[in-house]
Amino acid sequence: MKSSLTLFLGLGLTLTTTLHAQDGQPKREYTNFQDTTFQLSEISVTAKRPMQVEVMKLGVPAAYLPVTTNTLPSRLLANHGITNIQDAARFLPGVRVQTSYGAFQQISIRGFDHSIIMVDGVRDERSSINNSYPFMDLTSVERIELLKGPASVLYGQSAVGGVLNIVRKAPTAQQHVNARVAYGSYQNLQTTLGFGGRLFGPLNYSANFNYQTQDGWRDNAMRRLSGYLALGGKLSEADELDIRIGALRDFYPTEIGLPDVMPADIYRTADDTKAYDRGDMLPGLDKKARYNSESDFMYNRNFNASIMWRHTFGEAARLTDKLSYTYDDIDYFGTEDLAYLTSDKPIYKHYYKSGNRKVYINLDSLRYDFPLRFEHIARTWNNQLELNGRFATGSVKHNYLGGYSLIALYRNSFSGYDLGKDVYGPGLTGIGSVYNPHSIGWMETRFSKAFVSRIYMHGFYLQDLLELNEKLKMLLAGRYDLYSYKRVSGVPTIDGRAEFEMPADSLFTRTATSTFSFRTGLVYIPVQPLSLFASVGSYFKPDNTTYSDNTRYFDRNGREFFPNKDSRKIFDPERGIQVEVGARYELDDKLSADFSLFYINRENERQYMAYKGEVINGEKLDKYVVGQVGRMDSRGFDLELTYRPIRGLSLTAGYGYTDTRLRKIATNPYLDGENLVGKRYAYSPLHSFYVYADYTIREGVLRGLGFNFDVTYQDEVYRDFSNTSTFPSYWMTDASISYRLPNRVRLRLNVNNVFNTDYYNEALDSQYVPGMPRNFLISAAYSL
Repeated sequence: MKSSLTLFLGLGLTLTTTLHAQDGQPKREYTNFQDTTFQLSEISVTAKRPMQVEVMKLGVPAAYLPVTTNTLPSRLLANHGITNIQDAARFLPGVRVQTSYGAFQQISIRGFDHSIIMVDGVRDERSSINNSYPFMDLTSVERIELLKGPASVLYGQSAVGGVLNIVRKAPTAQQHVNARVAYGSYQNLQTTLGFGGRLFGPLNYSANFNYQTQDGWRDNAMRRLSGYLALGGKLSEADELDIRIGALRDFYPTEIGLPDVMPADIYRTADDTKAYDRGDMLPGLDKKARYNSESDFMYNRNFNASIMWRHTFGEAARLTDKLSYTYDDIDYFGTEDLAYLTSDKPIYKHYYKSGNRKVYINLDSLRYDFPLRFEHIARTWNNQLELNGRFATGSVKHNYLGGYSLIALYRNSFSGYDLGKDVYGPGLTGIGSVYNPHSIGWMETRFSKAFVSRIYMHGFYLQDLLELNEKLKMLLAGRYDLYSYKRVSGVPTIDGRAEFEMPADSLFTRTATSTFSFRTGLVYIPVQPLSLFASVGSYFKPDNTTYSDNTRYFDRNGREFFPNKDSRKIFDPERGIQVEVGARYELDDKLSADFSLFYINRENERQYMAYKGEVINGEKLDKYVVGQVGRMDSRGFDLELTYRPIRGLSLTAGYGYTDTRLRKIATNPYLDGENLVGKRYAYSPLHSFYVYADYTIREGVLRGLGFNFDVTYQDEVYRDFSNTSTFPSYWMTDASISYRLPNRVRLRLNVNNVFNTDYYNEALDSQYVPGMPRNFLISAAYSL
């Protein structure tokens, strides 16, 4: 039977190459960030590609840029069997990814969350409203670029700690076919297939198809399906076209973790002796056991498309327009809280103290609480119009970029939180067992309300990299943003579906912000392998708080204030600035090193301090409490070193020190600022470290045999502002062995968590999620 494949895997590679001729041919320095033609005789030449980063949009060697960048190539991802962003982030200094609810990824860079992720240079606007969301698999990725420090000057609001750019495979004229199938622990099946090359005329293509299914080590089965197609090429000497289309349909298990750690010191009712300390986990829990409701689910459906046209007028000017559209649907239902049964009467074997009273607690049974049903549907339009080029004023060379960015996000969120009406069924009142979890019964859901929001952002930016001479470079960049946000909540749905009648425009509440961002820096190159740099840059994050009769507002000085109902701004934008110095060293292909020392200051952070219905100081709150809490900063350094002592062997190590703390917190009736000053920021490890080695035997009878090994370390991570709850530190070791057969097939065995480390890196409130134990993956890959 003849089978047809409709989605393909492509290995696109966009390289700007600087050639160094040997055997008498004069050495050519970098001359232009656009395509450059060299006339070569029939002699032996070697080609060396200076590292460049697309995320900076200038096309110059990284050694010319006064910023810190890191790059993860697809080769590293393939060698280590990485297809998820949380696994890839282990090899980026200063970056941490936390997964919540089973699929929502929250990314922090240099201690700050709400970090911006981009795909092919286009912002993922879901981070404009939420700081966590499911993310695509990495099977279609060519490389991952990390730009550290404030990046608002290029990419707009919220880019404080840095920007992560996912670069997918580009169309390529080279014909190729790739296929991979893998099977591993817990029925983990992965298949990736694709090909690319010349399509017709000037058009090339690259495509990818990926399917993965896994039962999961805690019976948390998942399915992932994605496809990607890229078309493009040079239509003429001056015109270039690039079209990219991607889609995914993923199902994730929701994840609520194990039963709560102890809320306080626990005592035995029989004799008042202490049984457990506060924060202890119950002994004897089966970490493979799954406590979620049988009705829980989470789907992510996504479609994205972009078209880029570029016209080159000459060396001095190149005009690019890129239009993209993304549809994203996150459909979720999860029973999130596992609550021990409690009583004021001594009917249970244990108790804890709450003030002067005893609360008796049943540590054998659980009540399944807080079933949460929502669906977020977001449609985003993004257009970037840019003009860049190269010219000279006297002896100074300019590499400039000017642009206008328009972003429009239309987001409709549907909720069904009314228990008994929106969520119903026998599982709503189910009681479960701590040591023998079982079905608590099914539940059905519907939507009752919609939350409608719209975001519009206009950005005007200009940056210029000045080559003052061979040793000294200067970057000057500025951006002006106009940001507006409007929302309306409580819109009734139609028959419980994800549908509603659009409310009148007059019912929307609004905020608006405009601001200027900048970045400037110097690079000094004393000798060719070494470059030294210093930079300073700013960022902003608009505040989307709108007026509500159900909210009390506190300013950054701890004073309550009463905004006008028609006010377009409740709080000032969050602002920050970073100062950074660093060095790069690259000696041929043997040794490269990057070091940076940074300080980031962030002000006007806004937080919910108390929720309606909470009891604080004996008072049951009839309103929400929200306010700006003051100032925090992050200071530290990053180091990355790569050494290739012999052909086929590569050693890379990285270390990040990130000390992020609350520096100034205003005290108010709902926030004890004095006791929080100096506390470490939640979810930011102080130390992170990794080392990995890749070795492939190139000669002899063992030619084609390869080995990969990596060790990563994450320091203790605080989970709250008061620094009372933590994820303990841990080391992780992975290894693999592979062999390339003569028929272009490579066999590989990956063993993850080699030493079976017991660790926790995510939680839902006080319900910790254990990390996966030792597991393996066997794969066979074919490439032509």
